[in-house]
Amino acid sequence: MIRILFQGDSITDGNRYKDPSSRWDLNHQIGHSYVFNITGILGRRAPGKYTVINRGVSGDTVEKIAARWQRDTIEENPDVLSLLLGINGNGNFDGTWPEGTAEHLKAFESGYRKLLTTARESAPALKLILVEPFCLPVNRLKEHYSDFYPVFRQKQEIICTIAADFDAVFVPVQEKLEALVNGTAASLTEWGCGTDPYAYWLWDGVHPTEPMHSFLADLWLEGAKEIL
Repeated sequence: MIRILFQGDSITDGNRYKDPSSRWDLNHQIGHSYVFNITGILGRRAPGKYTVINRGVSGDTVEKIAARWQRDTIEENPDVLSLLLGINGNGNFDGTWPEGTAEHLKAFESGYRKLLTTARESAPALKLILVEPFCLPVNRLKEHYSDFYPVFRQKQEIICTIAADFDAVFVPVQEKLEALVNGTAASLTEWGCGTDPYAYWLWDGVHPTEPMHSFLADLWLEGAKEIL
């Protein structure tokens, strides 16, 4: 049996039950994020082959997840670790930080690398899947998107570089999401949806809608197939 552990913030969390005493309740352990889609698909394709664990926590940053890394990652003893982090800790989403952009990005990269190093030191054969964080110009992000995204793009590039350094699977999302938005805008108009094409996929520019969780699951499964 292959143990797959998903770590991250609210996008992964999916409002799952977090109290260990409730883990008997299998209706609510995975949450309703892309992890739910992946769990269902893998379980249907190969019954009994995979155990999927979700330990995402809403609001987590690299710094916050480090405080629970031992308990929620190392001690779970996964064979595969999937990590999606990067959207939190961005202040007012205006592309500026009190410590300065360079220091913010430096701390992000250092913290991210330390998480993976610790995990690999504990389990040298651990397989890693790093998911690119993503966003779209919706709601509060829309006003400052031209300031925010160039810096956020650097985070995406940092994660891509880290993936190569750790021989991890990198799951690109941003460009494929933007192509999806462009490719479905006409359909939304045709059906009279009346929804901003960006918001149809990320309702607040950050958090996925149900269709986006499904799309994200497809991207993850495509990337992960080489190691599962």
